[in-house]
Amino acid sequence: MPNTTLIQDHDISEYVSGLSLAEPEAGFPKSKDAATDQVAEGVEQSFLNAKSLVSFVSELNGQRRKDVLNSVLIAQLAANKAHPDESQILDWYKTFIDVLNKLGWVIEAAEFSEWESKGSVFEVENAIIDILTAAFGGTFVSVIKKTLSAIKDLADSNGKITAFEKNTHSISKGAFQIGIAKEENDTVAMQIGTFLLTSDNQIKKILFFKSTKESTKLNYCSRKGTLNEELYAKGRDAIVEKLGNRVTEFVTVIDID
Repeated sequence: MPNTTLIQDHDISEYVSGLSLAEPEAGFPKSKDAATDQVAEGVEQSFLNAKSLVSFVSELNGQRRKDVLNSVLIAQLAANKAHPDESQILDWYKTFIDVLNKLGWVIEAAEFSEWESKGSVFEVENAIIDILTAAFGGTFVSVIKKTLSAIKDLADSNGKITAFEKNTHSISKGAFQIGIAKEENDTVAMQIGTFLLTSDNQIKKILFFKSTKESTKLNYCSRKGTLNEELYAKGRDAIVEKLGNRVTEFVTVIDID
């Protein structure tokens, strides 16, 4: 049985109210409706969420999708506040996981590994697919492939892409996350892949970055989390209140139809 981070016994609403949050570098173009009002039932969906990409398989219902999006967002914003410097990315990640844990997520223990490119050309897109396929299986990774294809088709000037790039990397260093959420034994389960990219070359489109194998390094950590919904429900309203309009600003849907 894998090691897990244990949920601590505490008042979630009080904990959420006391969280200090810091905004990402950029917000997404504002739409008429909040991103979590755009969640659908019975279809695959994907959202850009600050510096993360979160996808849902078709079975996951609307409330569960909102819970995933909101918990991922608030955990990122809390980590931004605690560790704002680019050099603190590992501490940022630890805080992100810790906040999720305190909101009701049980997260498997895992360590970072270095991805080895099979060829002389290093491609981040291939790394993402290989890592998440190994972690979650090819069936569920199909939604990630659709999402990457949809993002690739967006113009470089698209406001969603511009904001995501600002939130995920500097000239030569980057960090982003990809999550796939599904239902497992009537429980919300999410595979979270965190990717840390360092290169001698300038990073422009981080999800599709290519370089020679020798000049780029990608470290990753893939962990599975399951949501204790009874515990999360005790803090759901406090999370929504704490986030306020940030959901509109820092979460946006990606059309993968």
